[in-house]
Amino acid sequence: MSTIPLHTVALLPLLSGLRNAHAFITKASLHCTTTSTSPESLLTASLHPTMKDLRYQVYRFTDAAKFLPIRLNPALADRELKIPDVEQSFEELLERIQKTIRHLEEYKASDFDGVGSEDVIEVKFPGGKGFRMGVADHVARYSHPNFWFHVTTTYAILRMKGVDVGKLDFLNGAGEIEILDME
Repeated sequence: MSTIPLHTVALLPLLSGLRNAHAFITKASLHCTTTSTSPESLLTASLHPTMKDLRYQVYRFTDAAKFLPIRLNPALADRELKIPDVEQSFEELLERIQKTIRHLEEYKASDFDGVGSEDVIEVKFPGGKGFRMGVADHVARYSHPNFWFHVTTTYAILRMKGVDVGKLDFLNGAGEIEILDME
């Protein structure tokens, strides 16, 4: 029986999500141009008064993606991508996503050789809280859900604000899956 490399399970879904987010955020930027909608009205929108805006969501999903390789293999810490949260425009946010994609594409399966499910990842939050969990649990129960929460929130903000994005934009906006006529 063959196994699926950690690289495939951990990073490829994030790359797909980043590419699709890039595509639907590009649609949002074009929406502003074609409808005379103020970009700021989308960039500062949130789903609820207690939630952060679209910019924040992009900061967080790109951070979730770029931190994962180093959390999986701390020996890769010298390759950390440092991006301060300063992007304001759609163009700047799209470039941030592209930087994150390029960064993740640099990792190879061999970068995670020797990382086992019994290895423990420690995550610390501001205020002294945090948690420890095994690699598989970290990917499946924290890193990926956190990434997808912020990607989904970004998508939902755009839908709420009238941008013409649908389920296929979320799942395949970058066109990586060939959609076939199945009749």
